[in-house]
Amino acid sequence: MLSGSPSLFLLPHQRCPGRLGKAVIKGDAMSTRFSTAWLLTLLVSVAVAVSTQAQVLQWGVDRFQDQPNLFLDFARFKSDKPDQIRLEVYYQVYNAGLQFDRDGDTWAAHYELGMTIKDDDGRVAADSTRRKEIRVTDLARTTSSYDYRSSQFNFDLPGGRYTVFARLKDLGSDKVVHHKLETKLDVFDSSKPSMSDVEFTQAVSEVTDSGDVFQKGNLQVVPAVTKAFGGSDDSRLLYYVEIYRGSDEDEKILVETKLRHATKGLIYRDTLYITFTGSVDRQLREMSLAEFPPGAYEMEVYLRGRRNKKLDSQRRDFEVLWSRDALVRTDWDKTLDQLGYVSEPGELDEFRKLESIEERKQAFDEFWRRRDPTVGTAENEAMREFYRRISVSNLRFSILRREGWRTDRGLIYIRYGEPDDIDDVPYAPNTVPYQVWHYYMAGRYKRFLFVDENEDGDYRLEYPYDGLYQTPDF
Repeated sequence: MLSGSPSLFLLPHQRCPGRLGKAVIKGDAMSTRFSTAWLLTLLVSVAVAVSTQAQVLQWGVDRFQDQPNLFLDFARFKSDKPDQIRLEVYYQVYNAGLQFDRDGDTWAAHYELGMTIKDDDGRVAADSTRRKEIRVTDLARTTSSYDYRSSQFNFDLPGGRYTVFARLKDLGSDKVVHHKLETKLDVFDSSKPSMSDVEFTQAVSEVTDSGDVFQKGNLQVVPAVTKAFGGSDDSRLLYYVEIYRGSDEDEKILVETKLRHATKGLIYRDTLYITFTGSVDRQLREMSLAEFPPGAYEMEVYLRGRRNKKLDSQRRDFEVLWSRDALVRTDWDKTLDQLGYVSEPGELDEFRKLESIEERKQAFDEFWRRRDPTVGTAENEAMREFYRRISVSNLRFSILRREGWRTDRGLIYIRYGEPDDIDDVPYAPNTVPYQVWHYYMAGRYKRFLFVDENEDGDYRLEYPYDGLYQTPDF
């Protein structure tokens, strides 16, 4: 169980708007000020929180219901078939969402994954189903939210708009998960150089089987479905893209790549001249992430011809996960701000005075060593879960140029994890949008109210900030 500072319930904006039942009312009630009585109440609640930290921090590193066990992504490439596009649908299935049964000295899970593609008129354009088995020798891996299997479906389709319906059925429990994604397949312009979509990649090797589903020319390109990179100090970013020559006479074009951080702006730029030796140039790019700050990124890839004329471009979002070196080297103050969510009062005071990289690394390691729920093992589950929640918060709750972990919903999510129930009211007469998060599965009941007072997507936490002493309204 992680420990933390109850004073973190005092949020920067410290507002106390009124409300009526579950409806948040517009008007003067939204500008209620602090009073002496309120401050006394808060001090009492803080005192109670200090004496019951085990209840305040519902860390629950084994609770992963907020992480779906099926992820999807896709990319389009030029098909070998005339006037068609190759649509590759990538998927990732996690062990945690499947039922494993003992089979001798191993545990096995079986699932069925189906993909149905419908055109803009609702007609089925393609359909495919596979049955797969996952077998592990370690019982702990049967509930792992980090162990997964990746693969892909490949379809050749004419240009147009399509909806992909994915259906994952766990054959052990009969549980079914549905996902869908929409895409527009544009026919590649054969009169000038053009490019495929960017495929983020987790592994590349030479093809050993000509029927390999991952085959790209003589390469086996395994997709990084979640588009998340990093997590170790020697991590790298890999991506694959195909450039098609077309009928243009130019044999040499420029490829420009830019990487923009969500809050820090342009982080990286490079240019590369390529000379066509055939109709397709296959580009596999790799770059170290050692100096990249963690967070959300946008990749921009441009093809440029004579006189720097833009011929084609692609944009893809991805994420750089935390690593100790990246956190310590790129933004120590931000790292300490994040640790403040789970630190003891005054614990980080000395950390802020550290100047050398080695001292910061030692302090960081010691901070998490004290919170390791399984001392003596290679994995620090609490640290890994903490940064996973920061990543999820950035994906879900970022607003404008403010990262999701800095928002009120991000703070509560990081401290308590996925709510057991959410009342989401985006539209209602005479109210502003609001959400109510309920926690009741892991101990004492907590209820948090978030109000989008300015109706701009920024939901602010309302009093009581600790979520305690609330009566369930469901």
